[in-house]
Amino acid sequence: MKHIHAELMMQYAQDAMETERPWERWQFRRVNYDIWTSCKQSPQWDCSCEYRRKIKTININGFDVPEPIREVPRVGTTYYYANTVAILYLNKPLTWAGNAVDMELLRRGVCHLTKEAAEIHAKALVSFTEQK
Repeated sequence: MKHIHAELMMQYAQDAMETERPWERWQFRRVNYDIWTSCKQSPQWDCSCEYRRKIKTININGFDVPEPIREVPRVGTTYYYANTVAILYLNKPLTWAGNAVDMELLRRGVCHLTKEAAEIHAKALVSFTEQK
């Protein structure tokens, strides 16, 4: 039976091939906790913790926005887009079919795999023009 973090360890090893400080790309949290913490050293791979690569972000007008997807997802993938005109940024999930609308949203760089990321992106875009 493999270690619970074996696959993540392999990803970490790949990061270690690219940088002398691979831990700077990683976060951890105790199981059942909400807050992710940046690693300050190599992970201990404790079974009572969860680990992940840091979410890549882009900066839009001072907002750290999770990076939108850049590659065409598999048909059937659920996704959301940064909808700047929806009231309260409410966004219904879409299913990737590879049609013209899907491809245009991807080309515009507004597609995300989570609702929360799409909402942050929309708020950042609106921040340029909204009246306060």
